Amino acid sequence: SSVVKKLFLFLLIISCSTTSEVIQIETESNSETITTQTVVKQSLTSEEILIDIFNAYKTFSDDPVKAVDIIWDYAHEDNKEITGPKERFAMMLASEPYDSIIDLKDYSYETIFESEENIHYEIKVLAQNNNYFVITWVFQKTLCDEKPCWRTIGVSQPEYFDSGI
Repeated sequence: SSVVKKLFLFLLIISCSTTSEVIQIETESNSETITTQTVVKQSLTSEEILIDIFNAYKTFSDDPVKAVDIIWDYAHEDNKEITGPKERFAMMLASEPYDSIIDLKDYSYETIFESEENIHYEIKVLAQNNNYFVITWVFQKTLCDEKPCWRTIGVSQPEYFDSGI
């Protein structure tokens, strides 16, 4: 049905990732100093995830498999069921209307809504063909490895607009 197709296209989903922060712990044993590294996991912010995603779009053709992996790895589990498996997700990225942002030249973004559970960004894209598109990207707070993290819950279809990012 038309509603299912629109919902499918709206649910371009990306999952959670983490970044590591290293803490140095020094212990003294006799006259030697031993340094132990402990890795502390911290969730990326929605903005850091958005930048990762759009940098993947920017260099998509350089390594399409890596780009799809980056975008897919941010997918919310519930939405991976709708857009997956990953091969089908990759085909969706490379088909209309989402293909219009592959290998984009530049982009800018601003927060248009923010709550404890959701953040909406408006992204303006200068496409490879010099057309401008606007996209709404929606993140939702969820749990990743039992820690709060942001995952993409929805993406609007790229819509053409006159100019300027």
